[in-house]
Amino acid sequence: MVTVVGAVERDLAELARRLPGLDESAEAATALALARELDDENSATSKSMCARALNETMALLRASVPIEEPADDALDILTAEVRRARGHG
Repeated sequence: MVTVVGAVERDLAELARRLPGLDESAEAATALALARELDDENSATSKSMCARALNETMALLRASVPIEEPADDALDILTAEVRRARGHG
């Protein structure tokens, strides 16, 4: 069964791979605390407030992480090789 805590932990680990230390920030701790509240038995009102705050916190964390450049695909590599072979780069 997927839990909110488990999902947040996975998201934080992925973000920390791109920005080391992020998973130890106050914002990350806040996200985990909110996730625990969502997994616990709480009122619907409490859950909706926590969900909104968690989404905002995760958006803040994601915005602080550098954008990952996509790896060259096979077509990009082949095109570069052809250009080099023709003396164009």
